Amino acid sequence: MSILKPDSLLTLPEAEAEAVMNELSLAGQASVVLMTPWERRQEIILLSQDSRALVQGLPVQELFWTVKAIGPQDAVHILNLANAEQLQFVFDLDWWHKAELRHEKIATWILLLFEIGEEAMASWLRWLMKKDETLLPSILRPFIRIYKRPDDMDIQEAKDKLPQFTLDNVYFVFFKKETLQPILGRFLMKTLEVSPGLYRDILETILGETEAENVEKSLHLRRSRIGDWGLPDYYDALDIYAPLHGNHIRKVEIAYFEEEKGSDILLPAFVPTLYMGDYPVLRTAIEELSGTRVMERVVQEWVGAVNKVLMVDEVDLDDPDALRNSLFKVAAFLNLGLEAAAKTEHRSPKDVLRSGTLEDIIRLANTMTRRLAAKARSLVDSGRISNDFLHLPEAWADVLKGLLFRRTLLWDPVISKYRPFCDITELITVENLITTADEWTRLMAYILPQHGNWAVEIPWTSTNLGHPNELIFHQALLTALAQKTLGGKLKFYPVPARKLNYLRSTWFPDSPTPLFSEEKNSPGPGPLLETVKYCVEALQPVAEQAGLARERLDSIMKESLMTLYEEWMDLPADMPIDGRFVSSLIIDLEAD
Repeated sequence: MSILKPDSLLTLPEAEAEAVMNELSLAGQASVVLMTPWERRQEIILLSQDSRALVQGLPVQELFWTVKAIGPQDAVHILNLANAEQLQFVFDLDWWHKAELRHEKIATWILLLFEIGEEAMASWLRWLMKKDETLLPSILRPFIRIYKRPDDMDIQEAKDKLPQFTLDNVYFVFFKKETLQPILGRFLMKTLEVSPGLYRDILETILGETEAENVEKSLHLRRSRIGDWGLPDYYDALDIYAPLHGNHIRKVEIAYFEEEKGSDILLPAFVPTLYMGDYPVLRTAIEELSGTRVMERVVQEWVGAVNKVLMVDEVDLDDPDALRNSLFKVAAFLNLGLEAAAKTEHRSPKDVLRSGTLEDIIRLANTMTRRLAAKARSLVDSGRISNDFLHLPEAWADVLKGLLFRRTLLWDPVISKYRPFCDITELITVENLITTADEWTRLMAYILPQHGNWAVEIPWTSTNLGHPNELIFHQALLTALAQKTLGGKLKFYPVPARKLNYLRSTWFPDSPTPLFSEEKNSPGPGPLLETVKYCVEALQPVAEQAGLARERLDSIMKESLMTLYEEWMDLPADMPIDGRFVSSLIIDLEAD
């Protein structure tokens, strides 16, 4: 039977969509809900006649992500259908920042609870009576001050001397923020209505315990709850980023290897393909295991890994995009780890995923990116480049910055954003870039003056650059070689503008077929071979000091000279070159 896709369902007229949805079994409806992006789930759920069962069947995290994506105020319909335990999970994540309560969040949710529905609020209060008597005093204490009427004080005297608000003439309440009195007073009335004993216990706790004692007890219970729901605390979650020793992926101990194709298995937490992104190795492995008992284990482990990433990365839980990026991050790690493990173990990605521990697959990927980060850190620590990556091409600087983030990321110029590494090709490309940057910085360390002195030794106000920070190593190297060609020393100093035409005729003389190599049929124009050879010979002494092989020096010069050649190639030979518009060299515009 074909799977009903949420996108198709949402394009139908409402009555028709309801009919189609309700023709499905509850399990089928649940699958459609889980395949629906967070922002559209409420629409799908409310099509069902069993909407309460669908909401209460949602894993707590899926409900949380859905509410955050929709926005709590717009999600009141599904929150009204949630059970008390699910609501408490939302509050446990939203009301705390590490070990501290977030008062503004609490006030917002108390207001929202009345919009959700008083029965939902009453159900939640009754749940707290059984599960956590510490929470209500903790969340109310920042907003109210309690006064208890002494036994020897009559009611009239109490009303004269104590705050005006009282529900039982025993406890009198002062509201620290007058604007919150209407909603908090209503909340206290609801609490008293649900249970006079609960109301009394809350106020007695506020009177009898210090805030620190109360919050500590609440925090302990909160940690226990989110742990039971699969969310470890920060320190327990750190091992998701631990290195994988020996690159050995442990095999799962539970025997889930009977591939029961077509069995009716409801995914326990989410549909991986919804958060997978364009990761072909992972997608293929998932599709090959779809419908098997193995997928049940894979999804459970996947959710556990996501939970750890959420905790360790301290993701902003108010930002749906940040939540979604954490899911994509885990998918990227799995794609990279599966690809790497499949190559080293000579097995298919499907087999690795089928039998391997997902956290180890993720650790393998993380270990590979950490090795790149270590190489980047070594380059920066060498002192050959500045900590702010000045004088490197922008593309190199962007990549190196990402490698040195607390959690290593790849700069993606296509989307102009940092993202996780996801395949081996990206690792190879970045490793080659680090090697190239290392070679350039070693070479430039022997071209005087060194970059640390450029700002003071060069007359920048008379050059074609406005500021020394705009200069990159490639420009400095060509400028030093130009000085050598013009009869000076191999030293970085601006080239006089009046000598640019001479330099062009020397480096790029007219030729019907200027080539990179000695082969007559080499494709495309480029600097003359003799110019490359001249520059390589000029650099040979410093290249030897830098430990740079001649082949690499040859490649560096071809690339650098091609940049200048392409800049000048279309200029008429008899036209003076205007130094203001030269970008590959540093020009002295005022030299006689």
